[in-house]
Amino acid sequence: MPDVIKVEDLKKSYFNEELETPVLHGISFTVPKGQFLSIMGPSGSGKSTLMHILGFLDGLTGGRYLFEDKDVSTLDEDQLARMRGENVGFIFQAFNLLPKTSVLDNVMLPLLYSDVPASKRKALAMEAIESVGLGHRVNNLSNQLSGGERQRVAIARALIRKPPVIFADEPTGNLDSKSGAQVMEILQHLNMKMGHTIILVTHETYTAEHAERIIKLKDGLLLSDETVKHRCLSTGDLTK
Repeated sequence: MPDVIKVEDLKKSYFNEELETPVLHGISFTVPKGQFLSIMGPSGSGKSTLMHILGFLDGLTGGRYLFEDKDVSTLDEDQLARMRGENVGFIFQAFNLLPKTSVLDNVMLPLLYSDVPASKRKALAMEAIESVGLGHRVNNLSNQLSGGERQRVAIARALIRKPPVIFADEPTGNLDSKSGAQVMEILQHLNMKMGHTIILVTHETYTAEHAERIIKLKDGLLLSDETVKHRCLSTGDLTK
C-alpha cells in the first residue's frame, strides 16, 4: 500500500521569547494507507504534539512531513485548512461537543464552512450517525447522552466528510470499560471494513493493542516501532 504519511527527521520546539523548549528530536516513520497505528508514550513524551503536527493543527520546526506525497511545510494557511477539513477527522478525549445542541446539529458542524450544499448536509450527517449506531438519538441533546454515546457522536462528526485519515486522541480516556470497548470496536470497523487509516494516541496498552502497529515515544524520541503480535479484535454489534 502507498504511504499516506511520511515523516523524516521531524523536529518540534516551542519558543518563549529567547527560550527554546525542544519536544520532538528527529522522528522518522511512515504510515501506509489503511493502517491502524497506535502512538504510545508517557506524559511529556511528545505523542500529542506529534498527532497535532500530523493532523495539521501545529507546524514542525525541522525535518519533513509528507501527506499523500505533499510537503506540508510548503502549504499556506488556506491550503492547510482545506487539507484539515477534507483529509482528516479528529476524535478527542473530551468529546468537544456543543452541550445544548442536538446530535444531528453536532455532527453537521464540520459542514458549516464547507462547500457541501445545505440540501445534502442532513443526509450526510444521518449516514454518519447511523454508522455509529445512534440513529435513535438523532434529536437528543448531547448533554442528554452517556459518555460512550457522546464519543460515538464525536466519531460520527469526524466521519461526516469521509476523510481518509482519522486521528483519535485518548478516545477511551473518559469512558468506562464497556463504552471504551464499543468505541474501539467502531474504530476497528472503520479501519478494517471501511478502509480508513486510523492513528490512535493512547497511554493504555490494552487500547493500543487494538491497532496493528504500535510506535512508542519517550522524551521526544522514537523508542520502538513494532507490529502487534496478539491484536485485540473486537466482535459484536456496533449498534448497541
